[in-house]
Amino acid sequence: MDFEHSKWQHAADSGRAVILSISKSKLPAAIKHPNLFLLPRSDASQILGRLLCDCLRKEFPVYDFDLELPAMDGGNAPVECRCIAIDSSQPERVRDAIKERLWLTRRESRPQTTMADILQGRHQKIVPELKLDNYGVFFPSRVRRSQDVRTHSFDHTPGYYRYRLALARTVRLPEPMANYLHRLFADCPNHLFRGTTFRASRVRRSGLAVEIPLTRLADHGIIALADESRAHDFLSSRHENLQKYFLDCDPTTIACEVPVWMESWEFEDYARVFGRRDTLTGHIDVLRAEPDGRIGVWDFKPRAAAERDAHIQVFLYALMLALRTGLPLSAFTCGYFDEKDAYVFRPTAARL
Repeated sequence: MDFEHSKWQHAADSGRAVILSISKSKLPAAIKHPNLFLLPRSDASQILGRLLCDCLRKEFPVYDFDLELPAMDGGNAPVECRCIAIDSSQPERVRDAIKERLWLTRRESRPQTTMADILQGRHQKIVPELKLDNYGVFFPSRVRRSQDVRTHSFDHTPGYYRYRLALARTVRLPEPMANYLHRLFADCPNHLFRGTTFRASRVRRSGLAVEIPLTRLADHGIIALADESRAHDFLSSRHENLQKYFLDCDPTTIACEVPVWMESWEFEDYARVFGRRDTLTGHIDVLRAEPDGRIGVWDFKPRAAAERDAHIQVFLYALMLALRTGLPLSAFTCGYFDEKDAYVFRPTAARL
């Protein structure tokens, strides 16, 4: 359900404090941590609002009411909206609950794309991503200030994944890729990750075989970075310390622990390729803007030389990025590495 976004930019620009001030008189005193979701006043949004309220009340205290925002752009008419107030000191839980319900409103059409189309760069981005601001404006009960490297902890079973993005460096990426990375903070469908056990790191066990010619390098710059990162031990794990070091010391590193996913209806022969229809998910260790203009998709493997299936995992990361962004596989280069070796390949060379 799309609406005229320019009418709502006013609400976003006004800021949470202004919206809370306007709605304060309508909020019950019992609501201590109001998260507000504003929808446009229309028949469709009224129906959607009722569905959201019914869903949200299973987890949170919820109060909804009509709200008028001040006129904008010199106009005389106020902006009418429906406001859903959700009481919670954990705004990301609220945002996730809203996204999970809205996910059901997406229109899924039968795809014309096949795995062969994706491998040969003939696919298009046919899947509309869910964007909260296509439905309304969300004002969390508290807001964190973003630093040069923005960090967000995703609760993706079986654990938490700390997604880190060097905000200013995304200008080096193609616009679809940069937009995807920025949208993840608000729009990542976390319920998909919690609702599946099918992960890129385990696909080989399901019988998928991917033939990819690998090139082993002993002098790639990423090897030296990995070796230098050993002295960076401020965080809890080797992986996380390496990722943080790359972001701090390597200007080509754009993001770490990047969430990616694809659903079974996104290309025709998904079930044939994977032997199942579960949603596939993963988290990319390191994403870089490579000197040749490609996007580097990298996975850190502590014993890279002993790996037999790492290329399948990294290939699937690139495949999911291609689906999420609409970019061709030729826009990516892939590899896995440790402190001694790097194994690189082009995802377009994959044969299933």
